[in-house]
This record gives sequence, C-alpha cells and structure tokens, in this order.
Amino acid sequence: MGLNHPFDIQTWNGLMVDLSNNRSPYDTLEKLTYEARATQGADWAMNFQYFNYPPMLIPIYYPFAKLYGAFYPTGQIQYSTANDVTPYTQVPMLLNLLFKLPIFLADIGIALLLYKMTKRSEKSMIAYLFNPFVIFISACWMFDSIAAFFLLLATYLFQNKRDDLSAVALSFGFLTKIFPVFALPVFCIELIRRRSWKFLRYAFIFGLISALFILPFFSGVKLGLGYQAAREPSGLTPLSIHIVLQNLGISGPDLTQLKFIILPAIASFLLVIGMSLIYAYLSKKSISLNQKILMVFLAYCVFAKNLHEPHVLMLVPFFILELHERYSFDKKLQYGLLLALPFLYAVVAVPITRFLYGYTMNPAILDLFKLPESVQGILLGGIVIMFCLTLWHALITLIRGRPVVSLEKLRQRLRR
Repeated sequence: MGLNHPFDIQTWNGLMVDLSNNRSPYDTLEKLTYEARATQGADWAMNFQYFNYPPMLIPIYYPFAKLYGAFYPTGQIQYSTANDVTPYTQVPMLLNLLFKLPIFLADIGIALLLYKMTKRSEKSMIAYLFNPFVIFISACWMFDSIAAFFLLLATYLFQNKRDDLSAVALSFGFLTKIFPVFALPVFCIELIRRRSWKFLRYAFIFGLISALFILPFFSGVKLGLGYQAAREPSGLTPLSIHIVLQNLGISGPDLTQLKFIILPAIASFLLVIGMSLIYAYLSKKSISLNQKILMVFLAYCVFAKNLHEPHVLMLVPFFILELHERYSFDKKLQYGLLLALPFLYAVVAVPITRFLYGYTMNPAILDLFKLPESVQGILLGGIVIMFCLTLWHALITLIRGRPVVSLEKLRQRLRR
C-alpha cells in the first residue's frame, strides 16, 4: 500500500490537503497554472500537471480528506511547479490508506458485479481481484478502477432494463475519468435497435447529471481539459514516437512542432474517424453488449492520443466477461499480453524502482532500474509496437469472430 508513482502521489496529496481545507483543487490548478505562465512562459505551462480530471473525485474523496486533515491539520504540502520535482520528504501512510480505500472498494464492487454478470462464477471474481495488473494499478498508482466500476455498473443496469439508472452510473464514470463517455453511443445504439426513442432520454439524463457536477467547477474543468487537449501524445501509442526520438538524442524545433502540432492533429483525426467507423459497424452488428463495449474500448486504445498504463484497466472486466462467455486460448493470450505489456512499459519508463517513493528518498535506490535514455527509448518503442499489434489482433478477432493467426490451432497440431 505504500508503493506510489513518484509524481502522481504529489497530486493525490495536494487533492487531499485542498479538500481538507475546503479548497477546490481546481482553484489550485488555476493559481499554479497562471503562476507558471507568468514565470515560465505559456509553452512551458502547457505541460503543467496538477488536478486535471473531471469533478467526481471531489465528492468521493471529501470525507476521506477531512479525516486526513484531522490528523495532519497543517497539510503537508508543497505544490510542485515542474514535473521532475519531488517536493515531499515523506508520504504519510494515512494518505496511502485514505486515498486508496475508495479504489479498493471500487475493485470489490467490480468483482461483485462480475460475479452477478457471470451467473455467480467465483472464477470471475478471482480473475479480477487477484489479477497482478489490477493490484499494481490500484495499490500503487491510479484510481481507474473507480471509473471502470461505474462503467461496468452502467452495463449491468442497462442489461437489466434499468436504463435511467444506467445513464446516471455512466455519467458518474465520465465524471471520474473521461473514457466511459465512449460507451454512451453504444447504449444509445442498443436503444435505437430496440426501436425505442428512449435513447434521447438516456442521453438527456447522462448530459443533465454531467452538467450538474461540471458547471460549479466549469473554469477549472475547462482548464484541465485544455491541458489534456494541448499535451503531446504519450504512452502506449505509436504517436509517442517523439519520446523515442528524444531518448535517442534527437531534438530541436522540428521535434517540438512534431509533438505539439503534427502528431496531436493526426491523433484527433484518427480518433474521430476510427471511433465513427466502429460505431457505424456496431449499429449493424448483432453481438452481445459486453462484446460491443469491449470492442469500443479496444478501438479507443488503438486510436487514443494519450494511452498510459493505468488506462488499460478499463479492458479487464469486459475481457473477463468475454472469456467467461466465449473462451478461447487465443483470446486468453491476447488478454494476458494486453496486461503484461503495459506493466513492462511501466517497468522501463517510470522506472519500476521509483514506485518505492514513500519508503525512501534515496536516489541510488529510486533510480536503480533507470536505463540509459537510448536503451530506454528503443525498449519503449518495441513495447509500444507489440502492444499495438496485440490490440489490433484482439479487435480483429472480435470483428471476424476468429483470430487472424490462431495459436490454438497451432497448439492442437503440435499435440498431434
């Protein structure tokens, strides 16, 4: 529980201190961003990171933050003004407990929903709760399982004809992290296929709930979304090629133009076209709702501009459902690779020893696994290529109903 991502833990500490003092984290984001623009310049401030998420985390963490503030009334916080700065001398264990408790509860909620959705299959619960990748993301890093819980809950409610509650749950997922919004067209398409005008009601409820939470924090949410839109591509996407080039020592104005103008423009085009095509395909396809949502988020991972390791967690519940309903060795292999490769990416990129931040501030330990930049760039590029190929293969397998290259058939032949 004491393991943390060395930069993100600064944001979580800032969030808890802000809320414990009845201060909006968006106010802090605006203050620090404008200070950065005044002192560092607009270009640098575009890379400033603090709380740039939708507002659902505020009501979720408010009671936990007040409890944290009762034990740490002065609020151990120094706001960072650069991504490489680690201003805390220690991470209180209470911060780890209180920040991660809602995440663990969300993981339990996902496991219980999988249990119900797989007709009381205990294997599905175990497959999620004891998944090493889920444990790594939830215990050491991010809150993606909270958004994944709301997304899965929306799916479960929709399958049980509780459409209004499903729309509320989906909006809660979107208000936690942006990605659940890509499931909204899927639910609307399903209602249209039922020859029902309820898709308008579903979209209205989703929009109304989202607006009620966003409007009080509109300027801060707008600033956070602006940062997400302006930042360069990064993570497990081939559009992060500039990171590889940078690690190989290639720099200059051309690289800056590539990562801030050319690649984001390409990413926006690909996302709009790619997701439109997948929605058009699904509108004519008679497959299960679980398969459709899995297909949408596989496509999202293919076309996303920024795809970091924790984002892949959204695939896990729906892959478990797919393996329960239509098991195959090839799908299981795809599932395993889609989790192993992001973990390997984190091992190289962070690197993995920096998750010991909180236990130690010793640079010799934190950078023990840090590789030379050229080696790191080559390895990251290779991992990204393998991950993207696996994504495409998993998506095509769902579309065709069979894999392009079947290792199951090869295994059967070898056994003969």
